[in-house]
Amino acid sequence: MELKNRLGENESPYLREASGQPVHWQVYSDEIFKLAEQLDRPILLDIGAVWCHWCHVMDRESYSDPVVAEIINKHFVPVKVDRDQMPDVDSRYQTAIGALAGAGGWPLTGFLTFDGKAFYGGTYFPKDDTHGRQGLLKLLPQIAELYATRRTDILRSAEEMFHHLKEYELNSAQRGELNEGIIGKIIDDARARFDKSFGGFGGAPKFYNPTALQLLAEEAISRNDPNLKEIVEATLDCIARGGVYDQLGGGFHRYSVDRYWHVPHFEKMLYDSALMLETYLLGLQLSGNVEGSVRGKFYARVARETADWITGRMRAPNGAFYAHQDADVDESDDGTYWTWTKRELEDVLTKEENEVAQLYFDIREMPGDIHEFPERNVLRITLEEKDIVKNSKASEDRILDLIGSARQKLLDSRNRRKPPFVEKTIFADRNGLAIGSLVEASIALKERKYFQAAEEAAAFIMDNMCDVHGNVAHAFSGGAVLYRGLLDDNVLFGNALLDLFEAARNEVHLYAAEKIAQLLLEEFNDGENGGFLDRPIKAEDHDSHMELRKKPIEDAPTPSGNSCAAILFDRLFVVTENRKYFEAADAALKAFAGSAERFGLHAANYARALRLHLGLIRNVR
Repeated sequence: MELKNRLGENESPYLREASGQPVHWQVYSDEIFKLAEQLDRPILLDIGAVWCHWCHVMDRESYSDPVVAEIINKHFVPVKVDRDQMPDVDSRYQTAIGALAGAGGWPLTGFLTFDGKAFYGGTYFPKDDTHGRQGLLKLLPQIAELYATRRTDILRSAEEMFHHLKEYELNSAQRGELNEGIIGKIIDDARARFDKSFGGFGGAPKFYNPTALQLLAEEAISRNDPNLKEIVEATLDCIARGGVYDQLGGGFHRYSVDRYWHVPHFEKMLYDSALMLETYLLGLQLSGNVEGSVRGKFYARVARETADWITGRMRAPNGAFYAHQDADVDESDDGTYWTWTKRELEDVLTKEENEVAQLYFDIREMPGDIHEFPERNVLRITLEEKDIVKNSKASEDRILDLIGSARQKLLDSRNRRKPPFVEKTIFADRNGLAIGSLVEASIALKERKYFQAAEEAAAFIMDNMCDVHGNVAHAFSGGAVLYRGLLDDNVLFGNALLDLFEAARNEVHLYAAEKIAQLLLEEFNDGENGGFLDRPIKAEDHDSHMELRKKPIEDAPTPSGNSCAAILFDRLFVVTENRKYFEAADAALKAFAGSAERFGLHAANYARALRLHLGLIRNVR
């Protein structure tokens, strides 16, 4: 049977970009596994995303090479998956290949048996051996030879690995009794991981861990704990001054490649900015909610700029919010849109503005921030306004005016550059996060426009992405819904509906949230063991090759589906006084009470849900 590349008509921009490659890529479906069995070939699985820099590198250097493609087409059934469109598929193979290779990430490269079980894999593979990484030109023939000559061994080891993964998933959800001690141990883990020098948790690469920061902020507020207050404020200060925060346009890049929050991976995800917006609003509350204070004004500015980025650059004409903005403009780029040379600042700013901006952002001739372009500076705040005033004849007001005018001119100049691609797919889970954070922003910042934007986004999703039973589709693109709704889609949008209801008391939002809750109980609930599966239970009947049952409790990086489900049910109980909602939350939380603490700060949202359920806090989003 002759295969051909079948990606050209797909809605995914990541898949469409590969439609011109000589590899005979197939779209992930049940039929692929039947085809692999029929052709008696292993499956080569590539999982990536349009925002992923190294995915593009591997596509360009490896999969576009005709010799590599010839080997793949002869010996494998190649399948390409967009992880944003199929996060349930991605999560399963991240677990499997991560166990085999010791690490996961994107691009994710897997070699599978015809029934979908992984037997080898890794992340980025170059064409040729380089820097200790085996190249595909050597690896692919080896895998093909092993599959042909040692089939029994491969099938047995793949089955054994799959059995171990099923055991791991079972152990991640261990029942127990609910108590405050679980919360304390998760908080203690965050304390232990805190980077006292630069904020955040752990070393490079450094992620925001927003749910952990939210947990610590809420705990600091309710218990007046100065140590937790210090952890949260130190982290928020460092992030907002760093290059991971877009100092000109607002919003947050995906993560920091270093410990210092200096150089980011430049893609900007809707979910990161939504979660960090909510976190800075909590930081504003923690600082006394006094915008007159230096820190309060700073957090309020970060929150307002981020909300403006979400409702501006990321807002679709239909009112919903786009998924993300890429890091790069083209294949030779690495963050040049977001960065500056010393000469570029001099060309844009007046002499006085330039002098202040170079001190404020620590602009240098050869900063070495980006390896490929060492002359380009990542903008970050390295000198406070008051410190600039000390070494200047200008007044503080004048310095503030110069910084403000410099930032605006640089933003105007950057807006004239060719911008990175914006992924215009509407994802329900990400929109849920954005809607909720904008409702909070409208209240905290007293900006009605943010509430209106949230309301319009919710209206679009209810009108276009929800069926009569309340199920929320995962994605909307090209005028149509794509893919079945997953747990995250339903619980994150359900909580967003409750945010809107609590702010404006529109019964439409409460009714829609209750329909989602009923759907969760009917189609996602593990009635025997407790907790909620990441996708509808009936999906397991069709995807026999994907029978690994996952009940997410880790925040990675969005809050876990089970913790958000418990929060949704408890919030509905408060509003409706219907006891079944309290019991649903109770069962979901108990399903993980015996294992949650071992995930430490990565189960922070579980701790937040448990605080709400035990009555230790009045409201959690």
